[in-house]
Amino acid sequence: MKTRQEAVNAARTWKGSPYRLGGRVKGAGVDCAMLLLGYLIEIEAIDSKSLENYGPYGSDWFHHTNNERYLKALMAYGKIVAETHCRGGQNIQPGNLVLFKVVGSKLYNHGAIVTAWPMGVHAAREGVCEIDLICDPLTTNKQMGIFDPWSK
Repeated sequence: MKTRQEAVNAARTWKGSPYRLGGRVKGAGVDCAMLLLGYLIEIEAIDSKSLENYGPYGSDWFHHTNNERYLKALMAYGKIVAETHCRGGQNIQPGNLVLFKVVGSKLYNHGAIVTAWPMGVHAAREGVCEIDLICDPLTTNKQMGIFDPWSK
């Protein structure tokens, strides 16, 4: 598996990719779930066969289920090291993934890759970009799970 700094560098190579629901091609289109899976493949935390069981979903999938699909998909490759709210003062390592419960969801339905807390790379309508997660309206003070691919 790559080092944390190599992982941060890999995450940043996705910046500028347009947002495409269900997409998973760097530079051509990706959504937030496929960004995280593509990142985990690049840092050698998972292999590409892991994508075979991750099928298409609608933009409102989290309204029609009680199944923590997003969280369960990641837990096979590491563990949740903390659950909290997105705000300052947290000790989150570069390369960690953070999952959020956004837009009123009771489930984790958005994710980002930490570059240097509170900065993170995520895919949203504006495409893949690096944002301040504690200041961005989508993620600020939202319930958050911190996932560490280096902890198994």
